Amino acid sequence: MSNEGNKGPPSAITLGFSILTHFLLVAPVIYILVVAFRNYSFFSWHPICMSVGVGLLITEAVFSVSGEAYISWKLPRRNRVTIHWILHTIGLTLLGIGFIIIIVNKVNNNKFHFTTTHSQLGLTTIILSVLVAAFGILANNTVWIYPRVRPILIKVAHACGGIGMTILLLATLINGTYSHWWHHSGTETGRDLVFASLFFAGVLILVKPILGAVSRCRVVFGPPSSES
Repeated sequence: MSNEGNKGPPSAITLGFSILTHFLLVAPVIYILVVAFRNYSFFSWHPICMSVGVGLLITEAVFSVSGEAYISWKLPRRNRVTIHWILHTIGLTLLGIGFIIIIVNKVNNNKFHFTTTHSQLGLTTIILSVLVAAFGILANNTVWIYPRVRPILIKVAHACGGIGMTILLLATLINGTYSHWWHHSGTETGRDLVFASLFFAGVLILVKPILGAVSRCRVVFGPPSSES
């Protein structure tokens, strides 16, 4: 019986890396939720949906595939990919709900749409997230396009797009703390801590995906290997 692909339990260092990463994600999300409920209104559901969708679900979806210390480390990669797309689907659904809430809130208050940097960045990020998710469906079902398109090209495109999407989502979430709403609900110190926490969490989450994407790009776009 082959043991190929089997991995032992995560090391203490890897486990510590995972705990630190999750703390850096959970702490700012909890703080944003506290701020949102402090001055509760219909609008509060926008930051609630966005922070949970991005800070807890979508980032965890990335970590579920790339992270070494994951609760399902015994599962094969195929099952981890399933967890990846389920978490992404729930996270993107929350983003869609948060997007609808802000649209309705603007209509109810007779305000113009997409006039701020945060709203424009958010709209762009949501559109790109849907496109990256579509590539993810293709990456998980490459038989649909093979042999017309090499599967590795779709996987590289999805990986690079996913990295960019994660950066944009975290940037949009951080940018939201510089909005007019935050000045009435949160503090500058809290905003700085949210910024630092999400920034370093993003770096820790994306280290391995970036290295993997670079390695795949070298295979795809590098010179062909010579065989003797």
